[in-house]
Amino acid sequence: MATDVLFSELTAHDNKKIGLITLNAEKALNALNQSMIDLLFNQLTDWRDNNDIVAVFLEGSGEKAFCAGGDVRALRQAVIEGKPEVPRHFFETEYRVDYLIHSYPKPIICWGNGIVMGGGIGLMAGSDFRVVTDTSMLAMPEVSIGLYPDVAGSWILSHLPAGIGLFMALTGCRLNAADAIYVGLANRFIDHAFRDNILESLQRADWQNTDAKAVVYGVLQKYREKSAGWLPYSKVREHRDLIAALMDQPSLVDVMSGLENLETDDDWLLAARKTALRGSPFSAAISYRQLHRAHHMSLKEAFQSELALSVNAVLHGDFCEGVRSLLVDKDKNPQWKFDKVELVDDQSLNDLFSSPWSQNPLHDL
Repeated sequence: MATDVLFSELTAHDNKKIGLITLNAEKALNALNQSMIDLLFNQLTDWRDNNDIVAVFLEGSGEKAFCAGGDVRALRQAVIEGKPEVPRHFFETEYRVDYLIHSYPKPIICWGNGIVMGGGIGLMAGSDFRVVTDTSMLAMPEVSIGLYPDVAGSWILSHLPAGIGLFMALTGCRLNAADAIYVGLANRFIDHAFRDNILESLQRADWQNTDAKAVVYGVLQKYREKSAGWLPYSKVREHRDLIAALMDQPSLVDVMSGLENLETDDDWLLAARKTALRGSPFSAAISYRQLHRAHHMSLKEAFQSELALSVNAVLHGDFCEGVRSLLVDKDKNPQWKFDKVELVDDQSLNDLFSSPWSQNPLHDL
């Protein structure tokens, strides 16, 4: 029986090894389920403490996606069945994996080929070498399913320049490789055709008495230079000033009004505008508040705050209805709790931001 995550150890020079992780749920676009999260945490912990492992290469199976997020259908079903412990356990363990990657003592290369969304960005964000390719498409589209950018997304997006993070959260806009590098979500562009060459070069590299990150840097730099001419055009760079102006408003109501009244014939902007206006107003309000809060938090604090917020949003927000509309019944006609952001009241928001525990389950990060 095939496992949803494949692990192998590639023999390198001086008997060192490269840990290879392949998310292996191709039909589900490698979306993360509970089993995959548990497997990732256990293997990364083992390799962290194994002196023979010098680096980790993380990828997704197939050509379409690195990771399209989490298994939100399963979370919705658990809520419907009255099992609130399921989303709590899912988010807690997912965030532990993400935090482990952020703090990992060995270089992790995340090969972000194809779709990288939601939980996929969570895996990529903490990696030392965040590679995007000619087919990469990154997004945080949670507003369409009644959630918000989690997996430390609130912390990550709050530190992006010129209001781009808030724009991503409200619009679910799609970023290509050039966009991802421009805003800092990725730091390498390499053509996907060089994937095998890179693994072979890592195996041949001299790891003895050499800083492991320097070795990886040298290997990737060679193929980065070979790929430089294929970097696509960046829509985010083109529209940076407009995005900044749209997001730099005194309130979320003003931001949404600006998006609604935006006049453009640019397809990328039109798609972003459409998603924002059709998304959950409750989610937009959650994202707006959480991004402002997370900007002043440490990474650890952001994960802790997101755990409470994510569990509450799944149980009491628009999540179940959003997943039903977009992914289950696929009627794309969600009945949101609030029709417009100006109708979202402070008490409803405060309830979602209130921790349901006396001690946060991630207190020991």
